[in-house]
Amino acid sequence: MELAEYRDQINQIDDRILVLLQERAKISKQIGAKKIDTGMANVYVPHRHKEVVERLKAQNQGKFPEAALEAIWTEILSASRSLQVPEQVAFLGPVGSFGHLASLGHFGSSAEMIPVSPQTDIFTEVEAGRADYGVVAIENSVQGTVRDVLERFQRTPLKICAELFQPVKQHLLSKSALAEIKRIYSHRQPFAQCRSWLNQHLKTAEQVEVVSTSEAAQRAAAEPTTAAIASELASEIYQVPIIADSIMDEPNNTTRFFVIGNHIAELSGRDRTSLFFAIRDHVGALHQVLGILEKHRLNMSYLESLPSRTKPWEYIFFVELDGHIADKSVKSALEQLETLCRRVEILGSYPRGSK
Repeated sequence: MELAEYRDQINQIDDRILVLLQERAKISKQIGAKKIDTGMANVYVPHRHKEVVERLKAQNQGKFPEAALEAIWTEILSASRSLQVPEQVAFLGPVGSFGHLASLGHFGSSAEMIPVSPQTDIFTEVEAGRADYGVVAIENSVQGTVRDVLERFQRTPLKICAELFQPVKQHLLSKSALAEIKRIYSHRQPFAQCRSWLNQHLKTAEQVEVVSTSEAAQRAAAEPTTAAIASELASEIYQVPIIADSIMDEPNNTTRFFVIGNHIAELSGRDRTSLFFAIRDHVGALHQVLGILEKHRLNMSYLESLPSRTKPWEYIFFVELDGHIADKSVKSALEQLETLCRRVEILGSYPRGSK
């Protein structure tokens, strides 16, 4: 066939896709009306999002790029939810941050994105109803736990609805050539993450710390012979070209985010449960708790202690388990923990993110 004939076939397929999207939008509106009639408040349903994407991946069998498939359906789901009730999502700003990138990747571009700073204020925005959901960083694969966020979970009624894994890819952004750069802007963490590359390629350039990589990109956009270390999204937003790609020293650097909201997600079949517990002050108390988890064959993927803030030298433990609170084994283990511990608080059961 001639090229024009192939293009005509593509046009016909695109037309069919559009008709199907219109049909999907019509049904989505009907679902929204049904939810209102039955008093269902939540439009965003994390287990349903995961179920849709995983089912399509299984049917796809690698014929269409999986990352693109997930991105496409994230946008379709985002648009469908916006037809029911527009979502407002708070993230650590300003725009162009990795929190922004993670939020867009999960909620899609139809959601209203609200930049907030500092990160702990994201909890306040959701608690006050000014945002429906928040996206907060909880852990980095290189730098460990984000302590202020973990501690903030002690003082909130909000629940963890989902987890996201966002690769941290740092790029050098500039409107000047590499040889012309005299000053580099970035946050202190990207400077630390890119130390080896900077020593090799820009050893004499002045390094200036700013509050965020987004601010760094803004400055590089306005000042000649300067550069910024920032994300690809920041490059797009602030119109500063990437002149050196992926300059971080650790190529697998990843940040894990929590989606926080006012509900616990339903079973997805591949879930995680986060909780706090406070043990009684006697010999072997922590060993007993861990013994309960072992007895129920529950994999503990995370354990960290932190001050209780109620009494000096008293600690609580943050724990993550594989499974959902609706699972029989998890439910039974938690019941035993409640009899053994002074306090057990479920922070959420949610679909595990894709790394």
